[in-house]
Amino acid sequence: MTDFYDRLDELFGAGDQSAVESFILDAVAGSPDKSQERAALFNELAGFYRGVSRYDESEDFFSRALRLFEESGMGASHEYATVLLNLAGLYRITDDAGKSVELFLGAMKKLEDAGAQDSYAYVSVLNNLALAYQDCNEYALGLRYAGRALEIMRAGSGNEHEIAASLNNLAAIHLRLDEFDATDKLISEALEIYEGMAEKDIHHAAALTTQAALSCRTGDIQGALDGFRRALELTRRFFGESIEYAICRRNISDVCELLGDIPSSITELSDALRVMEKILGPDHTSVTEVQKRIELLRQL
Repeated sequence: MTDFYDRLDELFGAGDQSAVESFILDAVAGSPDKSQERAALFNELAGFYRGVSRYDESEDFFSRALRLFEESGMGASHEYATVLLNLAGLYRITDDAGKSVELFLGAMKKLEDAGAQDSYAYVSVLNNLALAYQDCNEYALGLRYAGRALEIMRAGSGNEHEIAASLNNLAAIHLRLDEFDATDKLISEALEIYEGMAEKDIHHAAALTTQAALSCRTGDIQGALDGFRRALELTRRFFGESIEYAICRRNISDVCELLGDIPSSITELSDALRVMEKILGPDHTSVTEVQKRIELLRQL
């Protein structure tokens, strides 16, 4: 499937979400029923749907991939653990941190049993566990797993993409702990790696967001605005108008408010609301919170 993944990378890089979806669906249609190949394609399709915030479809295809691997006797394989990892990531995004941690730990155990501690999937588990523990306010555990991931990468088994992601995860935890010097050192190294890449990386926006948040916390409000805007551009390119896109608009709104630009703050937050309503529905808690915030801004 090398040609498939090469072409998929090209389509992702071009930022054409409809072309990506059509390409994967065509590949699924042409794959043998109940095959490992089809399970792998289901995993790719689910990952795409997760990235563009189509969460119900994402969960369905991750579950279908897991069932196919189980039916083919691969329930303890590296491939199965990778899909489990991806499903856990979906639960983290949809605010079920406890379930996410449970699945991440299960994926880690399966990869360890398969002797895959040097694999990309294993490092991804560690990084995602670090993020999930952050969501649970378990910062010591977050630092432990993020640090372990970086150690593995530094030992030479990882590439620049994995090292940069690990650096950003560590930086984000230190930021939550108000450890600004440590945050700055880590995120600066991560961004140096991303800026030096020949092609834009899908995780670059997350690192820009961490740096922008640090700038905001340390009083560089204009720097924060510039960083969040760059993150928005990359998020739109890779994921379209996803939840991550809406979060970027909300971040920009907050910074505009700090700069005293209330009209721009309302414009940014209104666009975030539009996207959130489309994805989450008009009655979701996050949607109603943004609606209330817009009303407050209009009174300023």
